[in-house]
Amino acid sequence: MKSCLRFVHERSLPFYVIGSGTNMLFADIGFRGLILKNEVRGISRIRGGGRVVATAGTPLADLVSFALEEGLEGIEFATGIPGTVGGAVFGNAGAWGLSVGQLLEEALIFDEQGNEIRAGKDFFEFGYRDSSLKRRHLTLLETVFELRKGDRGRIKALMDENLSKRRSPCPSPKMAYAGSFFKNPVLPDGTRMAAGRLLDQVGAKELKKGGARVYPGHANFILNCGDATAEDVRALARTMKARVKRKFGIELEEEVIFLPAAFSMP
Repeated sequence: MKSCLRFVHERSLPFYVIGSGTNMLFADIGFRGLILKNEVRGISRIRGGGRVVATAGTPLADLVSFALEEGLEGIEFATGIPGTVGGAVFGNAGAWGLSVGQLLEEALIFDEQGNEIRAGKDFFEFGYRDSSLKRRHLTLLETVFELRKGDRGRIKALMDENLSKRRSPCPSPKMAYAGSFFKNPVLPDGTRMAAGRLLDQVGAKELKKGGARVYPGHANFILNCGDATAEDVRALARTMKARVKRKFGIELEEEVIFLPAAFSMP
């Protein structure tokens, strides 16, 4: 992975690094550059505590399983979240008020000049489904998480509970969709409202455009029913946003990342 990154930097080639691509939507005409898929995997535990090292291409599910095997708690909330460790840090993935950024201690990244640098937690400026990696589009290589020693039975029970809660509203893994489409917005009083609830109240579950339609079981998922184009999905998303804006005065923000044909590094 490092050699690939150095190659594109040295030649100033347009490129975009992805993990598993679970929350991405590509332009219909494709991407005019190189897509680098990080599949460098590996997990290890630093002796004498709860620190765990994971490479960015490691599936997040593998990290969760490793924590269970080692009797380490803190990452149970991530059970069932798809994608890689790198993608989870990039977008500060989380659930139920907890997020990956809260556990990250430090990481090795590839900066804009093509240099490897080791950065502490503050560097990432984590926010809700956001990080400095996302804003600057830096490439994550390796992570160090701080977990805690816990009871394996209790950890397993909580993971099972979280997986059950996650599966209930989500479409089947056999369906084609890019995860939760919109972020949960913050209301004027500071509370965070579920985007799916707002969309449900404006009748979004009835909407469709071309081969794309809103999932009947949860209004914050857009399904590809077999022949949807990226523009079908984006047009449907615009209609959903407009309805919420008109009824509630709230501007929904996409959580799914759209990659245009020509991408400029920030």
